[in-house]
Amino acid sequence: MGIGFVILIHLFAISVFGFICAFVGCLFTYFISGKERRRNKMILAFIGPFVAFYTFYIVGIISLSIVSENKKVDVGIGDAWYVPLKNAHQLLFIDLPEQASINTENGLTLVSQVAKMEELGNQVFGKTFDNQYFVIDLQTNEVKTFQTEKELSVLHVNKKLNLVDATEFYSEKKNAIMGYWPLLIMLLSLIISIGAVYIWKLILIF
Repeated sequence: MGIGFVILIHLFAISVFGFICAFVGCLFTYFISGKERRRNKMILAFIGPFVAFYTFYIVGIISLSIVSENKKVDVGIGDAWYVPLKNAHQLLFIDLPEQASINTENGLTLVSQVAKMEELGNQVFGKTFDNQYFVIDLQTNEVKTFQTEKELSVLHVNKKLNLVDATEFYSEKKNAIMGYWPLLIMLLSLIISIGAVYIWKLILIF
């Protein structure tokens, strides 16, 4: 599912939720407000949720996109998401976890259908969905495959693998790279959305 289509679904969901909030807000405003400027207050009650929700979403998407581009991490909104590995490599998902692959910076796929993995220095140890084990040298792009975990563990520094699900690896590395940025973006979006509603309040009521 493309990112454009996902955003359209989000915008439609926001419009539905916004309409519900606007309807409730108008009813509430009608019964509790006096006759003075009631019409303007109801207009604010109707457009307020749309202004707040759309501003919050748009500011959030734009800010996340900027941070994501700088950090080289995709937050998973569209049909593909990824996190960087050493030496300009990346773990890439397309549509499903079963489609995880490890690629070079120019798009060359070194291993596909990655089920579990561990990044250790300039090496990636892992297992595919067809139960094949592998090790990738991220400096030379050399890939070695093995039939058993025991054969692979011989090459491991600690002689013991610590393989985790590829989706878990993605989530942990994404969170480590992004740090507090998602929270800061959420606060920024909230402040701007509140400010946008307040500006409309100034226009309509004062």
